[in-house]
Amino acid sequence: MLKKRQLTNKAHSGWEDIRSIKYKGVGHAYGIEYHQVFPIVQMGEWNEMLAWCVDTFGYSSTEDKPGVWSPDQRWYANSNMLWFKDIKDCEWFLLRWQ
Repeated sequence: MLKKRQLTNKAHSGWEDIRSIKYKGVGHAYGIEYHQVFPIVQMGEWNEMLAWCVDTFGYSSTEDKPGVWSPDQRWYANSNMLWFKDIKDCEWFLLRWQ
């Protein structure tokens, strides 16, 4: 028999208990090594992470098309991961968000 849960005022999206930010190793884009971070977070937090990356590292392409893949950028957001060219940028991100 299932027990009823008491609901609180907090809106539940189903992701509250599933939060993880993991370093996934090195990947390649345009033949260049990038350090990959795979965050499993709520959509609002993902948007905050992207805004923080833009504020901290600058646009990853052009201001009108941030995050668009083009060769040799400092960082990217792609495939639900963040890709950092410099390990220090990756570490800075992990320190901020883990």
